[in-house]
Amino acid sequence: MIRMSKKQMAWLIILIIVASGVCVKLWRGKSVGIKTLSGSKSKEYRYRFVAGDSNAEDKIIIVKVEGEITNSRWGPSYRRGMVDDLISQLKQAEKDESVKAIILNINSPGGPVVDADILYSKIREIGKKKIVVALLDRVAASGGYYVASAANKIVSHPLTLTGNIGVIMDYVNLEGLLKKKLGIEMGVIKSGRYKDIGSPYRPMGISEKKMLQDLVNASHRRFVESVAAGRNISITKLAPIADGRIFSGEQAKELGLVDELGSQDEAIELAKKLSNVERAKVVEYYSRPRLWDFLSGKISDYSKVKEDSLMPEPILKYIWQPFFER
Repeated sequence: MIRMSKKQMAWLIILIIVASGVCVKLWRGKSVGIKTLSGSKSKEYRYRFVAGDSNAEDKIIIVKVEGEITNSRWGPSYRRGMVDDLISQLKQAEKDESVKAIILNINSPGGPVVDADILYSKIREIGKKKIVVALLDRVAASGGYYVASAANKIVSHPLTLTGNIGVIMDYVNLEGLLKKKLGIEMGVIKSGRYKDIGSPYRPMGISEKKMLQDLVNASHRRFVESVAAGRNISITKLAPIADGRIFSGEQAKELGLVDELGSQDEAIELAKKLSNVERAKVVEYYSRPRLWDFLSGKISDYSKVKEDSLMPEPILKYIWQPFFER
């Protein structure tokens, strides 16, 4: 008989427990559901009390839009992107009859135009059925303000940094560094004149710059039109201030970009007023990691900070990041 030390025995027990969990997971074929606001089963979100009347039946849900608005996926578990996650929360709140209003707590400089636009569209859709109030936190600029403009009303702290209505697309030219400093000359074989447009290995031609500028201008027009529609402001009035300039929350209110000044308390009171609710339980969603999350690497994904590439992505963005490489 093989004799084992206490340490070896402990590790064996741990391995048996983990293996048992994996087997159960595979045998059942799906994860165990948890209680949602609607009372149905879902593998996604629990909720916790934040403020208000804990005994009230009516609820106001806080959905946090934190960081760059991107749907990028990463990690061994190919975890869902941020926009997918936010839309799932919004859908869950939409289906729950006890949720009378949604507060979007936005602290974001924006992100890729497609990702921001997808979130904007969903907020506009839900805003036709339930009250949606955007609360601008420390920064709600560019795409952060873009998604906020889809809400029924906007509340901002007086010192919030917002605005920055505009589009940006980065590119670099490394030809001088590679050829003159390092003696490296890059070559390319391509199927058409513009196949390598934006290449960092050669200067960009006038026609190429115009082509990309046209794309930026088209995205900018959509930004202005969307904000004008969401805020009920004429494009003529909005266009002069849609040049990328930054506003404080107080300045934004004077320009009609914000409805009220305040913080979370004011946003809650406004949401109650608009939804005709006197007593409400204010809650927020969260998800609790399960054993399978640890085993599949999802936990490391949750805490992972997206590493910036050495090369800027050739992508249109509604974003304001003046102090960092994009």
